[in-house]
Amino acid sequence: MKKIFILFIIIAYQNIFALSIEDISLHLQNSLETKLKESNQNTPIIKQIYKSFENKPIWVQDSTKMSNLIQALKNPMYNYKNKAFDQKAIKKLLYYLDNNNISQQKKALVYARLDLLLTNSYIRLIRFITEGDVDWDLVQKKLKELKESDDISAVWEMNPKHIPSTKSIIYSIKKQKVTPYLNSLLPMQNRYKKLVNLLVKYRQMDKFPKIPYTNKVLKLGDRDSRIVTIKKRLQISGDYPKNVKLTNKFDTLLQQAALTYQKRYLLKPTGMIDKTMTYYLNQPAKKNIQSIITNLDKTKLYPKKFEDEYIEVNIPDFNLRYYKNGNMITKMGVVVGRIDRPTPIFNSSIKYMVLNPTWTIPDNLIKRDLIHVFRENPNYLQEHNIHVFRGKKEIEDITHDMLDPYEHSEEKVPFRFVQYPGDDNALGRVKFMFPNKYAVYLHDTDNKTLLSRRYKIYSSGCMRVDKPFELLDILLSHAKKHYDRYDIEEIIATDKPTIIRLKKYVPIHIVYFTVYEEDGLAYFKNDIYMYDKIIQESIKGRSKPTFHMPKNRFITTN
Repeated sequence: MKKIFILFIIIAYQNIFALSIEDISLHLQNSLETKLKESNQNTPIIKQIYKSFENKPIWVQDSTKMSNLIQALKNPMYNYKNKAFDQKAIKKLLYYLDNNNISQQKKALVYARLDLLLTNSYIRLIRFITEGDVDWDLVQKKLKELKESDDISAVWEMNPKHIPSTKSIIYSIKKQKVTPYLNSLLPMQNRYKKLVNLLVKYRQMDKFPKIPYTNKVLKLGDRDSRIVTIKKRLQISGDYPKNVKLTNKFDTLLQQAALTYQKRYLLKPTGMIDKTMTYYLNQPAKKNIQSIITNLDKTKLYPKKFEDEYIEVNIPDFNLRYYKNGNMITKMGVVVGRIDRPTPIFNSSIKYMVLNPTWTIPDNLIKRDLIHVFRENPNYLQEHNIHVFRGKKEIEDITHDMLDPYEHSEEKVPFRFVQYPGDDNALGRVKFMFPNKYAVYLHDTDNKTLLSRRYKIYSSGCMRVDKPFELLDILLSHAKKHYDRYDIEEIIATDKPTIIRLKKYVPIHIVYFTVYEEDGLAYFKNDIYMYDKIIQESIKGRSKPTFHMPKNRFITTN
């Protein structure tokens, strides 16, 4: 089919020599003046492009250029949503020209229409690659409305891009660089390309076989009629080897496949197959496809790539990754904000670290948590090394009666609650500071058990790091002074807050990607804050004006 279509283009290109370019140009000029709608946001760009070509045809004179554009319009690397972009109309005109269904008198007009269609489609494709079709203003509106509807302060600093300069578009056409130009526009290029490849793979996958539910937990050595179906299902997703004879025995290959699958979906890594895993296996591929598309949409908020050295915290993945010169040098788990206190999504730079940090409890946490806990346990402050100040003066005899009036008040609590350094400090022994208006940061934790949970959503916005001293060691290479492990241990032993400043700031990107490819496998994460759902319901032309947070947001495991 592809070869036939290209043949249409070649024949149409050969036929054009029987016509006068001036005739086509006259029809083009007339169409530019009468056919283009002022409401079409691409009209000014199209007119400027043709002006630079002296209103002469751009595509129909060059079969290679036209073929490259037509192939690009259907290429999922650029058009992963299979948008029309007038492809049917273009194909129809090429067919008519190829079969001489157009009279000689009208051929110049048809060539002009074809050329104009191609130019408009090129602009639409460029606009889709750079801007996409998500109404990001509507997404922001819905995020802000969560405060009123669900008392959730959801923050995502977005930087949607706009279509590039007309000058650069004209250059790409004149220099025969249509495909390289489109490639140069791809956002977050490494991540984007991996997601597109995943999308193509999942669109081509066989239909997932339905696995019957049962209370029986399948384990190594078991024989069961369902096992062949399970193996087929895991073969499709790449977890179980392709060229292996399928039997009804639960073998070591199936155990390893189950472990791999469980890891990818944050299921309890048992190597056994229970009702929960069966539920996940029975989810249709179209659900995965939609997730991949939504994550491709999110890439449009970002540049081609991040810096040569940076930290990325992916909230739904509960992981921090440190990259340097294109390589991941470490990966560690993080605890992130609760679903009602989400960690803000934004970019910043780590400027300094604090050993033996104190923790000044934010006003909102005093009202939401501390006052209630203090009322239930009057010794809570002493037990947790928390000191209370009014101005610079420490208050020794604070009572819950002094705090109760502020619990549900908008008035700020007139006291400062400061937890002193120590092993039971909520921030642990080190915090990593990237100054921001949300007062969030990375830090150690006094409660390591939270890092072993499936959904690590227990903080009030900050991010607790699994391996804080490993991260510290890496960042110390950028410190203004030299520190070795002995120096760090000596500082910690003092229990005195100590700031370590960096001579080179390290960028940190807090992101929200629920799908990614790593080690050759696709990972699909739970949409913990429902941001994917909000984006899916904010597509231009088929958006919902409001968003309602569902009551049940997680799947319970056994």
